[in-house]
Amino acid sequence: MQLNEYHKKIIEYYDTTENAYKDSWDLGNSLAIHYGYHDESTKNFPASLLRMNEVMMETAAVKSSDHVLDAGCGIGGSSIFLVEKTGCSVTGISLSERQVKKAGEIAEKKGMNGKIRFEVMNYGQTSFPDQSFDTVWGCESICYADDKEQFITEAFRLLKPGGRLVVADGFVTAFENNQHPIVRHWLEGWQVNYLETMQRFKEFMAKAGFANISYRNISKNTIHSSRRLYRIFFLARLYLIWKTITFSNHATEMQKKNINACRYQYLGMKKKLWEYGIITGIKP
Repeated sequence: MQLNEYHKKIIEYYDTTENAYKDSWDLGNSLAIHYGYHDESTKNFPASLLRMNEVMMETAAVKSSDHVLDAGCGIGGSSIFLVEKTGCSVTGISLSERQVKKAGEIAEKKGMNGKIRFEVMNYGQTSFPDQSFDTVWGCESICYADDKEQFITEAFRLLKPGGRLVVADGFVTAFENNQHPIVRHWLEGWQVNYLETMQRFKEFMAKAGFANISYRNISKNTIHSSRRLYRIFFLARLYLIWKTITFSNHATEMQKKNINACRYQYLGMKKKLWEYGIITGIKP
């Protein structure tokens, strides 16, 4: 697979921030690198991370007979959740060899080898045959696509007739917000090139051929996670000051930008520069 400089930055970001996710985001248990979905059924933060998977699963109506493509699978959290909850088959892909290796090890420990596999691949340009999947799933990963329209076109190609695309992610409320200082600091901290608007994303889906396109703004359900990241920013800043005083190893520039992004994503959501949404569509 050919990696460009942007892909290399994404891989480096997740490699260098993995410990931070373990410390602050329940990565070791929930296997989640995404916002939580808070509603009346969630008792705590880890439960909200799993609830996001559940809401996406319900929205896409994933069945036991389905073959799901987890596009941008991370360390396999959503993939493993889907197999455990529905018994479906999942193929997870990521740009990161490290993530794919770790996801495979976790799945093997859980005895899921027959139902799940992971590969290093770019979800915008896969090697899978046409009509390979019943569902294409993107949980906070499609924001990293080189070109979001290219991903949508590829997802349509990969889906069987009647197949569903489901994406949960951030969307700017106006495309020019990508250039707003708050949004730029946030996205650059997390190594994201740009975000689409909901309207443009829907138009790309319709152009590709999707029908029954539906979008739901779930910012009110994810603001709890956004606020948690905001609090983490202040704690992390104190930790960096302590490391400086004690002459410990200094944080890298990427780690510093990641910490600052925790503040900016919250400010951006509060100012309604972006929102969190779930969008779905069906291939006729």
